[in-house]
Amino acid sequence: MTVLKSLLSPIYLEDKEVRKVIELMFFSYRDFTAGPDKILEDLNFGRAHHRVIYFVGKREKITIKDLLSILQITKQSLSRVLNQLVSEKYIDVTIGKDKRTKDLTLTIKGADLEKQLSTIQINKIKNLIKDSNEKEVSNFKIMLYKMINKKNQIKFDEINN
Repeated sequence: MTVLKSLLSPIYLEDKEVRKVIELMFFSYRDFTAGPDKILEDLNFGRAHHRVIYFVGKREKITIKDLLSILQITKQSLSRVLNQLVSEKYIDVTIGKDKRTKDLTLTIKGADLEKQLSTIQINKIKNLIKDSNEKEVSNFKIMLYKMINKKNQIKFDEINN
């Protein structure tokens, strides 16, 4: 087992140290998504379905245009996933402000699935940070935020205001 101190090095900009960060991100993301992935697999859904359900649940009556902007995927990719979620009654589609706009809302079934998936990840993060102090958590969040490019930082800020 790797001792946390061995991950911290005064020579943090060397490629060897940066590769440790890459590997930490890989393993942590894989483990972060493992619980929801099992549930999604049983439904014949994947991570794209999870992302759509999450962001539709985050903002009531989100438009398809806004969802595409957040996810940065093609209309074709979203269409495949969205059609499945609509046909299986996880998401409702309604006419928006005008006939060209479509609003997306989670159904009760969709909200239940979103809650189930998010609860796993919320609890994982709560367990992670329960032994951390506020400064450590803030620094972690700052580092994650800095990884986002400027355009997407603006998008993140918009959906979190």
